[in-house]
Amino acid sequence: MSSSAQSAIHRLSSAGVSAALGILVLVTAGPLRAQTTAAAAEPVTPPLTFDLKDQFDRGVTQAVCTGRIAIVVVADREGSRFSGRWSQALGSGLKSAGAPATKWVGVATLPSLPGFMRGFVKGKFSQDKEQGTLLDWGGTLAQAYHLAPKCCHILVFGPDGRLRHHASGREVDPAAIAGVVAAVSAAGSGGRQR
Repeated sequence: MSSSAQSAIHRLSSAGVSAALGILVLVTAGPLRAQTTAAAAEPVTPPLTFDLKDQFDRGVTQAVCTGRIAIVVVADREGSRFSGRWSQALGSGLKSAGAPATKWVGVATLPSLPGFMRGFVKGKFSQDKEQGTLLDWGGTLAQAYHLAPKCCHILVFGPDGRLRHHASGREVDPAAIAGVVAAVSAAGSGGRQR
């Protein structure tokens, strides 16, 4: 074999090794990029955690939900106009479906309210001691679960404290209520539904 032919083969094999290394890098890096993109597409939701007070200044933590299916109803001022209807429709749906027992927690998210208005706002909530609403002055639950403003949000947490389902809206949506009922039933049977 001539020296020019050997030189050409050497260049091709060097180029082939470089190309193979480039393909290897792309193949191994490709799935890493895809995993990163997939993880970024679905934010990781934290387990249920809160330490809030109600309008009567009674402190409540997530411990009231430990080991139970919890339905957390969260609304800001605009969303609170719809929360009663959502809660009523959901209560009827759960009863009709024979869903397992749940712990209900109502939360008012009020992050933009000035501190000097807090006493006045507390007085606007029900004065029935059985109707406590947790007051989230910092909006921590809304931030943690990426809750849109001006809506009523229904969050279903399993006995393990993990978010199982999230429904939201203004006017009651029967399909969304059915989804929440299904999520509560699945959580009661140990299943997972999103």
